[in-house]
Amino acid sequence: MTAERAYRSDWRDHAMDGGLVLWYAAAVIFLFAPIIAAIVYSFNLGVVNKQTAVLTGWTLQWYPAAWHDLSLRRAVSASLVVSFWSALISIVMGTLLGYAIVRHPSPKVRRFLAGFTYMLLIVPESVIGVSLLLFFAVTRFPLNTATLVAGITPMAIAVVALVIRARVLTLDREVEDAAADLGSTRIATLWLVILPQLAPAVAVGGVMAYTFSFDNLVVSAFLTTARINTLPVYLYGSLQYGPSPAVYAAAAAVFLFTMLLLAIAVLVYWGTRRRATA
Repeated sequence: MTAERAYRSDWRDHAMDGGLVLWYAAAVIFLFAPIIAAIVYSFNLGVVNKQTAVLTGWTLQWYPAAWHDLSLRRAVSASLVVSFWSALISIVMGTLLGYAIVRHPSPKVRRFLAGFTYMLLIVPESVIGVSLLLFFAVTRFPLNTATLVAGITPMAIAVVALVIRARVLTLDREVEDAAADLGSTRIATLWLVILPQLAPAVAVGGVMAYTFSFDNLVVSAFLTTARINTLPVYLYGSLQYGPSPAVYAAAAAVFLFTMLLLAIAVLVYWGTRRRATA
């Protein structure tokens, strides 16, 4: 009876593991199916420069067409510039915030900073976009690149802060104590001991902040203008007038660019961890 019960238990465990794998695979397929469809339709010939639901033929002409589209190139350029400044600010502010959440001497300050960080992620982006648009309208501050960076950066700061927080929790304080015993000051310990250990997390957080900022649509839709338009807003607006297959080509390129950035972040993180372990 004991062997039979053990066999049934093992069978149930394997069945549960198999069910979880199937459920996860179904969820991934459901999430990535629209993206795969967009990539497939970026090679569709279409009809009279318009996308069709039926595949009419295969061509590569829409990728060069997307590249030669001046308005599309301006949107890509604006997205690159805005994402760069947003990621740069997020790296500095997010690193300081994530470190303070763990190492600040006051528990009340740590709880306040942690709550503030989570609030940046919980507040809906539409609320942030409407609030900022109203604020800039009341103060008569013109919408430009700076206002767009200010709108999409808070969420990126929170993302970086959470990544840094997770890394700070794993730091070995004995190394810092050893540096202090050898006569190192707090600033020297921070610069020579702590920051090198935080470098992988900073790199990963920076790439994630850049990706989040580049792909931001909701806040950007409220703060863009005719002169400053990001790529996600451009792609969304083009769908209202019958999209060209070039739009799908641009969307596929953005997806591949995002996956490339995430792959670089993972490789940097793994490489740094291996060197640290060695």
